[in-house]
Amino acid sequence: MTSALWKVCAIAVGVVLFSTPTARADVEELTPHEKTFGSAFGSFTVGSRFETINRIASLNLMGTTREALLSGIAYGLVNGAAVGVLKTGYHVGCAVNIGGGSVGASPQVTVTSPGSQNGLPQVQAEFQPIVSMSLAPGEVKEVPLGEKEMAPGRVVQIVIRDFHLTVNQCSGPVTLRQYAYLYAKSADVDDSGAVFGDPTWL
Repeated sequence: MTSALWKVCAIAVGVVLFSTPTARADVEELTPHEKTFGSAFGSFTVGSRFETINRIASLNLMGTTREALLSGIAYGLVNGAAVGVLKTGYHVGCAVNIGGGSVGASPQVTVTSPGSQNGLPQVQAEFQPIVSMSLAPGEVKEVPLGEKEMAPGRVVQIVIRDFHLTVNQCSGPVTLRQYAYLYAKSADVDDSGAVFGDPTWL
């Protein structure tokens, strides 16, 4: 092989080895979930819908960093003489990490004016708080995204739009699952219920 041909081959190999990875996005739409629970004061409903996971390329282009934009709506309704609290977020786990792995988020907060849904008064809030934590190997941690107080007979929603989730220094699979908790309280009883989204990966 001539020296000129060797130079061409060397340049081609260098381009393959040192090219910057191509940025890509992968959007997953997940199944809605809803449950209605009977209680001493009446009943209450908790659910989640329009959940999407938008997997994006990490800014540092490292295989040990995962990033995604999370969106969805958690909602609840209390029927009866009781008040309540609706909470939503994600459980995030890393199978194997390198050093002190962390989960972080950088969002915005917006509140919308009340409206109506199916003839019922509706209160809606959009929450995207900042969260940072460490994950040990094999550990699952809770990342809270929003909390909203509830009044009887009103549909309450927590709307999450493009919540930026980053998991660093994780060499194994990253799994996450949405949750929505509803805590109801009357003069005679405290009650609670939950729904969980489908587990997925980053």
